[in-house]
Amino acid sequence: MRTWAIVFVVLLIAAALLSACSDDPLGYSYKDLPTGDAARGATVFTARCASCHALDEGRGPGPSLAGYGATAGSRVKNQSAADYTFNSILRPSKHLVQGFSNVMPSDYDEKLSRQEIADLIAYLLAL
Repeated sequence: MRTWAIVFVVLLIAAALLSACSDDPLGYSYKDLPTGDAARGATVFTARCASCHALDEGRGPGPSLAGYGATAGSRVKNQSAADYTFNSILRPSKHLVQGFSNVMPSDYDEKLSRQEIADLIAYLLAL
């Protein structure tokens, strides 16, 4: 009987560790965001993204975002440009650009408000 209790505790701990390491669901999607404003998104970009992502063909730690709005919709089959951008910001390991490592922070869902996320998406899709 005692062996089963130990096995049960070990399984509970393993399940907790696995869930902590998984790509947890956000609980909301792009469709749940308020309407974004590209001008406010430019401010968010400058404050949070410009140190890693160039707006021209320059190379940085992250991929260049030159022409992003025109290409975002074709990056993942059956995924809109807005959904792709939402996932790229909030779960960056989901869509890695070839030639780049997974170094983008994955906690923007905690650091940015939903309005800031919507504004940033509006700005990026206008590029």
